[in-house]
Amino acid sequence: MGLGSAGGFAISEGSPVERLVARADLTPLPDPGTMVTVMATYEKTMDVPLPVAETFAYVSDFRHAARWDPRTYSAEKSTPGPIGVATRFTLTGGLLPQDLLQRLHIPTSMAGMKLPYDIVEFSPPERFVLVGESGMVRYRDELDFSASADGSGTRLRYYAELELKGRLAAMEPRLQKMFQRIGHDATRDIPATVSRGA
Repeated sequence: MGLGSAGGFAISEGSPVERLVARADLTPLPDPGTMVTVMATYEKTMDVPLPVAETFAYVSDFRHAARWDPRTYSAEKSTPGPIGVATRFTLTGGLLPQDLLQRLHIPTSMAGMKLPYDIVEFSPPERFVLVGESGMVRYRDELDFSASADGSGTRLRYYAELELKGRLAAMEPRLQKMFQRIGHDATRDIPATVSRGA
């Protein structure tokens, strides 16, 4: 049975509907369990006008992420004890920056999703690595700290990976460009925020 008569509906030859059906990609979507993931990366190096130890202490406390990342609406430490390997932070965020949500009067509770970030590597004051995963994405952030060229501040390298899973993998052509924008927005205020808050 052809598509034109599916469900008992007749589609006349040459009609707009027939032309639309002819152009449509009717390839079945693969099973989400068998789909490959798609990864985007972002990397930025920035200078922070504070010593390495102070910068590391402030940035590694990811509860501060909402202060520098406009797409992080809130951040909390979800595990007890000092910050180190196995510390979990839960960030609530979304694709829209907070200021846009406020202008549109959209509550962050409606626009955001909770994203867990677990520290899997912690070497103060030089490096820490966070990873996380939700039903749709998998992500990894690596932060490296070293003395700036003149020794008075910190050189911070921020490297991030984002993988889309399941049906979101179809966004592959747009993912890298979108992630560059998100990464830029998420990191541009780190030096100023650390300077004010540390």
